[in-house]
Amino acid sequence: MNLKASDILQRFKEQGLILGHQGPDNAIIRFAPIDDCSNGDLVFVDNAKYLPLLLERKPAAVITSAAIAAELGEDTGIAILLAQNIRLATALVKQAYDDRDFYRTEWPRIHPSAVVHDSVHIPDSAVVGPGVVVGANVVLGYGVVLMANAVVEHDASIGEGSVLHPGCVVSHGCEIGAHVMLKAGCVIGSEGFGFAQDEKRRNYRIPHTGKVIIEDRVVIGANTTIDRATYGATIIRSGVIIDALCHIGHNVEIGSDCILCAHTGISGSSKFGQRVIASGQTGVLDHITVASDSVLLHRAGVNRSIKEPGMYAGGPTQPLQNYLKNIAIMPKLAEMWSRLKKLEKKVAELAGD
Repeated sequence: MNLKASDILQRFKEQGLILGHQGPDNAIIRFAPIDDCSNGDLVFVDNAKYLPLLLERKPAAVITSAAIAAELGEDTGIAILLAQNIRLATALVKQAYDDRDFYRTEWPRIHPSAVVHDSVHIPDSAVVGPGVVVGANVVLGYGVVLMANAVVEHDASIGEGSVLHPGCVVSHGCEIGAHVMLKAGCVIGSEGFGFAQDEKRRNYRIPHTGKVIIEDRVVIGANTTIDRATYGATIIRSGVIIDALCHIGHNVEIGSDCILCAHTGISGSSKFGQRVIASGQTGVLDHITVASDSVLLHRAGVNRSIKEPGMYAGGPTQPLQNYLKNIAIMPKLAEMWSRLKKLEKKVAELAGD
């Protein structure tokens, strides 16, 4: 890594991510965590409690806040880069200098084992790994990366700079936007859960003839499945982050910049507004609407629409403060029940008198 502190300032100062540089202009060899850093490393520090460790280990550079830098003092020999949002700086600086390069591969740019339909144009900037299958009339954008054994079925489209990790499936007719990352084992556009029954309760599949639309800058975790719509489209809006092992049902719409944590399941035709956060194992019934800026916590079970933004928890969901009060009472229910039975007995005795 051929990098100096001044290079980082130069790259990110104009957008306001890195605000200034104090101390020497040290060379940076690698990025490291604060508890495993040494000379030549760049670290990120967002809490003053790490200052003794920082002074002991003496990395080449630190990205931190102005307040922490003031506590650190001068003449430490450490290059100090100032950031207002250290976590955001961690994300963007690491993306720029310390991320995986998906365009560097041990295989030929287009692996000979890939099966690509004659109707498909592969841009010169694209990477197509071993065992990839690309169906008829697929549109691949500039800089697309299809890693080993990814499958893109006919008439689908993959936007500029998007990366499909090994074993991903994008089903027919689905649309993937620009700079989307689908991690290993994602299935986009599988048929949704729709069946009809006859008088003997035998099940008959209802064909799902819609599609999935994933807008720009979406990240979807490993082994997550997003079902195609019965009609129309299941839609994941721009900037959404979906963790591993989630399931999004048919005709769901997830608003921009939502975050869905692992094991979240959302049933068909439900709709999330913008910036909704669903913590792990959230469950949402079908045809539910969740207001923008809501936060769903503690294995939230959403069985009716949430119309006002706020924090909701438990199942069925309730406002967080109510939930916390109720959950605090739960361990005392047996004692309260025993006391209630004794009171009822005494009242009955008094009434008998």
